[in-house]
Amino acid sequence: MTQPRGKTRRYDAPSIADVDASAVYVFSSHGTEPRSRSALWAECIAQRPDQVVEIVSSDSASVTVSISGTTSTIQLLDAGGLTGLFRGWSTAYLDISGLAHTVWAPLVRTGLTSLTKFYATYVEPEEYKRHPSPTSVSQFDLSDGFGGVAPLPTFARLPGPVDESNSIFVALLGFEGTRARFVANSLDPVPTAYALVGLPGFRPEYPQYALMSNEEFLAENKAHANVRYAAAGCPFECMDVLADIHREHPGAYMYLAPVGTKPHALGAILYSLDNPQNTELMYDHPQRKQDRTRGVGQMHIYSLKA
Repeated sequence: MTQPRGKTRRYDAPSIADVDASAVYVFSSHGTEPRSRSALWAECIAQRPDQVVEIVSSDSASVTVSISGTTSTIQLLDAGGLTGLFRGWSTAYLDISGLAHTVWAPLVRTGLTSLTKFYATYVEPEEYKRHPSPTSVSQFDLSDGFGGVAPLPTFARLPGPVDESNSIFVALLGFEGTRARFVANSLDPVPTAYALVGLPGFRPEYPQYALMSNEEFLAENKAHANVRYAAAGCPFECMDVLADIHREHPGAYMYLAPVGTKPHALGAILYSLDNPQNTELMYDHPQRKQDRTRGVGQMHIYSLKA
């Protein structure tokens, strides 16, 4: 069962036999997306209830969890409280599918520090909600607004780069074309810009949608020649591409905007944790629409620490 970091397993219909029996399972309660509660987690609730941590709600500063019927609230900046969610187990699975970045990112940091074996899981949606009036920049109807560019909990950086002229900006692109532009424009001036697109995508047409939606970002920042690709469902390919870009700019300070797929965002989180001295995450905190996805697709299980 143990796999080194960088390994991914994929399942169309995972069962409880596909996960470590001696682990704690952290996932969201029934949410607005069907994929937030896969059949696998229902099996864990039925057969291993004492090993389940359900995240029932969250906001920008805290998370409320249910453990064996007892509910408690933990601040996202409380490292000890977050460690306590893993309840002393040495192995854990964290399902990021139905969780906001503000919740799963600090839990990834905590799990990498406190666990012996750590897995993240991600369930693809069967499809995204189409925009009622689709345009080239809005094929899908995913967000109601944005909270503004601010650090993710536990990822705040105070010093910044010593030399702003030796910095680069990498946007991990998704379907919402305003997001990369919004984050980039919070920097003055915008550094040399790169874009990372999910290819292969979860569907064959998705990479083209991402490029079309972000055409203004690419044009404004003269980044067409700086588009790179990594499989949409693989955080480890994403990390490799980020490392390649960094090697092309020795000593550069890298700003990362994880506004694309969640697996790419996971790759950006892992890369920033591996390179804390010269990497900074920039996030725009979207307000997600209800019923933004439909159906349940393939599950990916990523070995983060083993």
